[in-house]
Amino acid sequence: MRKPTQLETFDVLYGIIAKQGGNALLGDDVDVVRKAYAKTLYGDACPNIIMEFPLIGTPGLDILAIYGEIEKSQFRDGAGYGYDDMFHWFSSLPTHHPCSMGLELDVSKGNIQQAGVYLQQRSKYEYIHPFLESCGEAHRMDGLRQVIGRMPKDMPVSYIGLFPGREGTPMRIGGYMNDSLHKRVVETPKALQETFDQLGFNAYDNDMIERCSQYMGYVDGIDFQFDIMPDGSLGDVFGLSLSFNEYPPRLTKECMEQGSGSLLMKRLMDDGLADERWKHIPGMVFGKGVPYEKDDGTFGVFVVVSKMNYAKIKFKNGVAQPAKFYLSLMGKNMS
Repeated sequence: MRKPTQLETFDVLYGIIAKQGGNALLGDDVDVVRKAYAKTLYGDACPNIIMEFPLIGTPGLDILAIYGEIEKSQFRDGAGYGYDDMFHWFSSLPTHHPCSMGLELDVSKGNIQQAGVYLQQRSKYEYIHPFLESCGEAHRMDGLRQVIGRMPKDMPVSYIGLFPGREGTPMRIGGYMNDSLHKRVVETPKALQETFDQLGFNAYDNDMIERCSQYMGYVDGIDFQFDIMPDGSLGDVFGLSLSFNEYPPRLTKECMEQGSGSLLMKRLMDDGLADERWKHIPGMVFGKGVPYEKDDGTFGVFVVVSKMNYAKIKFKNGVAQPAKFYLSLMGKNMS
């Protein structure tokens, strides 16, 4: 066979996941998801796909299509959700730049006509302003600059997201808590309160601080998120993501049946933030090679991978919301 196209790769990945019980988590609106995903495709590159689904309540699926590099070309007709200028800016960045960008689709909420947009600039803050300009959101820079100025050094802002279709049109900022602060918070929850106070985030109570500290004890990696509102103020939501990204597919079953994943999921069930559907996750994680014939008649291998990314708990005004889980999907030509 020939190398799979972008949509064929998506179909293979989604099909394997669904057969392993994924419908209990993702719902059954695959045609809607596929149609929305098709509008994120640019050129011939296969984006990495982040699948987001709830661990309790109505099954559903949101997706984030992420690009690290894209060639300079034109969108297909109707693609890009109106972000042509942003894609063109991104495609003009210097070779080997550190950024990635993507489009986020709230499919589970029925919003497939609009997309959020995401930039991971890592430590290169100089990319933020031109990115915002390319999205028509340059006026957000002043508020973001003020928040970054208050951000503790242990929690640098590594990515931002814009969500024009969401209530309040927040700008999300996030990053990765360093190991020393992570350890301090697990040992002394007050360290998280002090961090919030320095940032100027006050939508918390003592129960939230204690819960965050305890949840953080189950994993080795922490991702944090805050919202900046259009007036530059911080929103009332804190996102705590508990990373499983270090586990390759072959170690997923052990993690989710006997290890830290199982312990965290059971804790989330006890707290009313998840139900038993999480037990389908190990079957949704895999790595498979698909042989194909190249144009020159030789054979190559196209690899499709689904791996755990992280579990996420949002706190709104200090109250924990139902947990979600994220898988990272990739299709890659290996030879």
